[in-house]
Amino acid sequence: MVDPSFVRSLHSALVHLYDPGELRKSPLVSLLGVDGRPNPTSALQRVLIEAIAALKPPADVPAQSNAWRAYRVLFHRFTEQCTQVEVATTLGLSERQLRREEHQAIRLLAEHLWMHYGVQLRMATVASGRQEPAEPEATLQAATPSREEELEWLRQSASGEVADAVEAIQAALKTAAPLLDAPHTRVTASAPENLPRLAIPPSVLRQALLSILTACARLARGGELRLRVCEGDRRVEIRVETSAAPAASALPCAEDAESLRMAAELVGLSGGTLALTHATPGHPFAATLSVPTAEQAAVLVIDDNADTLRLFQRCLAGTRYPFIGAQNPEHALELAERLRPRIIVLDLMLPGLDGWEMLGRLREHPRTRGVPIVVCSILPQEQLALTLGAAAFIRKPVTRAALLSVLDQLVGQRLPRLR
Repeated sequence: MVDPSFVRSLHSALVHLYDPGELRKSPLVSLLGVDGRPNPTSALQRVLIEAIAALKPPADVPAQSNAWRAYRVLFHRFTEQCTQVEVATTLGLSERQLRREEHQAIRLLAEHLWMHYGVQLRMATVASGRQEPAEPEATLQAATPSREEELEWLRQSASGEVADAVEAIQAALKTAAPLLDAPHTRVTASAPENLPRLAIPPSVLRQALLSILTACARLARGGELRLRVCEGDRRVEIRVETSAAPAASALPCAEDAESLRMAAELVGLSGGTLALTHATPGHPFAATLSVPTAEQAAVLVIDDNADTLRLFQRCLAGTRYPFIGAQNPEHALELAERLRPRIIVLDLMLPGLDGWEMLGRLREHPRTRGVPIVVCSILPQEQLALTLGAAAFIRKPVTRAALLSVLDQLVGQRLPRLR
C-alpha cells in the first residue's frame, strides 16, 4: 500500500511542477532517486511528467473510460498547469467532481511511481533512521490536500485572472437564494456603471461573496440585506450590510465566523481585504470586501509558429494581459513601436531576423527600450538572454502558470504568498 505521506509529497510536487525552488525541497528528490543527478529538480520534473505520460491509455481504450479520465485530469492540471475551473469545463465536470477525480488520479499516479521506483524501500531506509511510527490515516484523507495546500494551489493556478464585480455578485446571490428566501429576507443591490475589472479570479470572488452572504443570511433574517459597490483609488469595495434589527445578534455564530475567516483568506490571495463591523443595538452588521482593480497590461508575443501564438492567446484569455500576436519579425518591430505593449514575449528561433537581433533592436529603440522582454525558447540560453537585456526567461514548453507568474512579477503586482 502506498504510504500516505508519499501521496501528500507527490501532490505538493505536482502543484509546484515548474517551480524549481519548491521542487528542490521536495522529499521526492530522494524518494525517486534523482538526488544524485547533476540537476535534481529538472530530473524530478521530467520523472513526474513522464510518469503522467506513462498513464496515457492505448488508443483502443474507450475515450470515456476511467483510465482516460485520470490521465486527462493529470495532464491538464499538472503538465499543462490549467486551473481546476478550466479542466472541469474541458472534461464536462462540476468543480466538486473534478476535485474528487483529481484526488483519485493523484493516488493512481502515486501507485505507479511507488512500484516503478522502489519507493517503499527508500522510505523504509529513511524511516529506520527517524524511528517514527507510520501515521494511521485513511486513504482518502491522506490523498486530500490540507487547507493551506488548497489555498496555495489556488493562488498558483488562478494567477492573473480577472473578475467582473457585478457578475460575481449576481452569481453569489443566485446560489444563496434558498438561504435568503426562506426567512423572507429582502435583498437590494446597487453598483455604478463601467466598473473596472478586479485582479482576482472570478471563482474566488464568487466564493468569498457566498461565504459572506451565508453568514449575513442569519443576521438579516426577516429583515433587509443591502449590497453596495463603490469604486475607489485602484480598488473596488463591495459592502454587504444587514438592516439594523433590534433582534440581530451582536456576533455571528461559530459557523458564520468561520465562513467570514475563509472569505478573508480567499480575497487575501489577491491582495484584497475584508473588514467587519459587528452589529450592536440600532446598528447593522456589515462586511466590506476591498479588492484591487486589474491593471491592463498588453502583451506582444513574437513567434513564427501559429500554434504557439494560439497557445499564448489561450493562456492569456480572461486575464489582465490583453494578447497581441506577431509571426513576422519585421511586422513585430512595427507593432512594438506603434502599440508600445507593457511586456514583449520573444522567441529566439525566428526566420530572417532572429530573436537575438530582435532583442538588440528592441533594447536600442527609444520607444521600446523600456519595455520588459521575456525571452521564451527551447534553447537553454537563460544567462545569455538576461545578459543581453532580457527581463526574464521562460523555457519551452510554456505552461500557463509559469507564464502568468513571470508577467505578474514584471508588472510589479505579484500575488502575495501565504505565510
